[in-house]
Amino acid sequence: MLPQVAAKAWYHGYDAFKKVPKDLTEATHTGAFMTIGAILTCSVLFMCETSAFLTSTPTTKIVVDANQDELLKINFDVAMLDIDCDHLTVGVWDAFGTERLNITKNVQKQRVDHKGADKGKPYTEDELLELEFSDRSFTAEELAELDSDWGSSSDSFKHDDFQGVIDAHDYTMVNFYADWCSHCRQFAQTWQRFENSVNEGQVVAKDADGNKVNVRLLRINCVDFEDTCRDQEIRFFPDVRLYRRGAKKREFMENRGERTAEGLGAWLQAETAKRHLHTGVQYHDVFRDGCRVFGYVEVARVPGTVHFQAGGSKEKDINPSFTNVSHTVNHFSFGEDNLEMKARLPSQYKRHASPLDGETFIADKFHKAPNHFIKVVHTRFEESGFWGF
Repeated sequence: MLPQVAAKAWYHGYDAFKKVPKDLTEATHTGAFMTIGAILTCSVLFMCETSAFLTSTPTTKIVVDANQDELLKINFDVAMLDIDCDHLTVGVWDAFGTERLNITKNVQKQRVDHKGADKGKPYTEDELLELEFSDRSFTAEELAELDSDWGSSSDSFKHDDFQGVIDAHDYTMVNFYADWCSHCRQFAQTWQRFENSVNEGQVVAKDADGNKVNVRLLRINCVDFEDTCRDQEIRFFPDVRLYRRGAKKREFMENRGERTAEGLGAWLQAETAKRHLHTGVQYHDVFRDGCRVFGYVEVARVPGTVHFQAGGSKEKDINPSFTNVSHTVNHFSFGEDNLEMKARLPSQYKRHASPLDGETFIADKFHKAPNHFIKVVHTRFEESGFWGF
C-alpha cells in the first residue's frame, strides 16, 4: 500500500523558512577541508590588504628646480681634535671666485677635552724627522743608486739627485775630491778603509740615546760632477763633510781634525751623539685641547668649498704641514636645519640628508688632510612639507 502524500496548502509556497532535507545537512570530510581552506585564504587576504592600507610606499620624481634663492645655508658642527680655537679658522670659496677667510659671523667656537692635564706638546725637530722618514722604503735598485760612490759619470748609475742621497740616511758623510789633487791621492787609502768599515757595519755610530744611527759614507769626484760640487760650494780638496737628513740646504758639519780613521771615527761619533734620532716617537697631540666650531654660513648656490683650517693666531703662526687636522663631524647639512622634520623622514633618506654626521676622520701622518666631497641636490618631501637640500 503506497504512502499518501499530504496535500500542501496553497500558501506553503510563501514560506521563507523552509526546512532543508536532512541529507543536505550531513557533515563530510571533504566539506570540512574546503571550509578550513576558505577561512585561511580569507584571513591571509584580509591581513595583506590591511598591511597595504597602513604602509606607505615612497615615490620619487625628478623635476626642474624652481627654487630662486640666491644663497644656500650650510650648517656645521665640527670638533677639531688637536687644533685649539686660537688657530682654527673657517673660510669659504666658490666658483665665482669669491673667497671669505676667517669667518666669524654666525660661527661659534668652544674648547673641548678639558681634562685638567697637559694634553699636547710640540714636536721637536728630531721627532719631526723621525716621523717624516720612518716609513720610507727603497727598492734594491734605488738603494744601490743612493749608496753608490760618485766616482765617475760613466758608471751604471745616474748620480743626479744629491739631496735624495742625503735624505736616504740619518747622516751622509761625503768626501769631495779631485783626481788631480795630490792630497786627495794621499788620503784615498785612509778614506777607503774608513768608508768600508762604516758601510759594512764594523764601525757603528750612535745618537744621544745610544741608539744606532744610519750613516753612509761615499765619495764625489768633483771633476766629473762639477755642477754638484759648485752647488755645494766646494773650495778646496779633499773636503770631508757630514750632512744630516732634514737639515737646511747647504747646512753641514765640516771636518777640520785629523784625516785618520781614528780621527774621522771620533769626529763622526761626536756629531751623531748630539741628536735624539731614534726615540720611538709616536704621533701625538700638539695642543692642550681641541676646538668645537659650530654655526652656519650662507654661500652662493654654486660649486664651492668650506675650509676648516689651521691658521695663525695673534701671536704666532703654525706650520700647516705638521698640523694634525683629525676631526669629528657632529653635524653637517644644507638648507633649513629642522631636526624635528628630519627625524620624520623615511630611514632610506635620512642618511642622504646628513651623510657625514657622527663620522670621525683621523689624519695618522703629516701632510695629510681629509677632504669631503658632497653633491648637493635640492629635495622636497611633500608628505611632511619639509624642504631640504
